[in-house]
Amino acid sequence: MGPSTSGTTSPSRRNDARLHRAFEVARREAIKRGFGPDSGRFVQLVTDGDDDLARLGSEYLPHAQHTIDAYHVFEKVWSAAGALFPDGSEAAKEWVAQQKQLLFDDHPEAVLAEFDARLELLPKKGPGNKSKRERLADARRYLAKRLDKIRYGSLRRRDLVLSTDIVEGAIKFVLAKRCDHGGMRWIRERVQAVAQLRCIDVNGDWGAFEAFVHERQHAASLFNNAPARIQRDEPVKLRDVA
Repeated sequence: MGPSTSGTTSPSRRNDARLHRAFEVARREAIKRGFGPDSGRFVQLVTDGDDDLARLGSEYLPHAQHTIDAYHVFEKVWSAAGALFPDGSEAAKEWVAQQKQLLFDDHPEAVLAEFDARLELLPKKGPGNKSKRERLADARRYLAKRLDKIRYGSLRRRDLVLSTDIVEGAIKFVLAKRCDHGGMRWIRERVQAVAQLRCIDVNGDWGAFEAFVHERQHAASLFNNAPARIQRDEPVKLRDVA
C-alpha cells in the first residue's frame, strides 16, 4: 500500500479543539486504509514528546506504537552535555556520541545511569552549579518519562521511523510550497481549504476529485432542473474542519 498524505492546519495552542480534529483525521485515515484498532496491523505514531500529543495519541490511536522523535531526544542529551563540558568541546562531542550509541543499542537505561552518576558528582554549591544541575536533571526527567518510546535500536532493526523528518518535509512540500511566500496572508478557514486541495493533488487524486465535483454538480442540475454553476456572487461559508 503506497503512502497517502492527509493534513489539517492547527494552532500552536495544545488545548485547541482543532488539535483534536487533527487526531480525528489521523484515526479516520488509519481506519479507511485498513489500519484501525481492530485490524491487528502495525501503526506507528511519532511526536516531539509533548505530553498533550501523547495523551491524544492514546485516546485516538490506542493501538499505535508511540515513538519520540530522536532529534528531540538528542537535543536533551546535548543540553546535558552543556552542563558538564565547555560548549563545543571535543569532550562534549565524544560524550554525546557515546550516549547516542547507547540509545541506538537499545540501552536508554544506561544513559539514565550515566546522567545519575554525573549528577551525583556535580557539586551542589558553587558558581553556576545550581543551573547546571537543573539542566542535567531536566534532561534526565525527559528521558526517564519516555524510556519505552526511545528504543531506537529495535526500531531501526524493524526499519521503522525514528524522527518527524518525513512529516516536516511533507509540511514544507504540501503547505509551505503553496502558502508560505512573501506577501501571503491567510485566514484560518481558507488555508485549511487550500491544504485539503494540496493533499488531493499530492496524492494523485485530482482527476478523481474533478470527476466527483462534476458528477455532484450534474446531479444538482438535474434535481433543480436548472444549469449548475460553481461560480457564486458571494463566497461560500468555509468549514472549520479537516
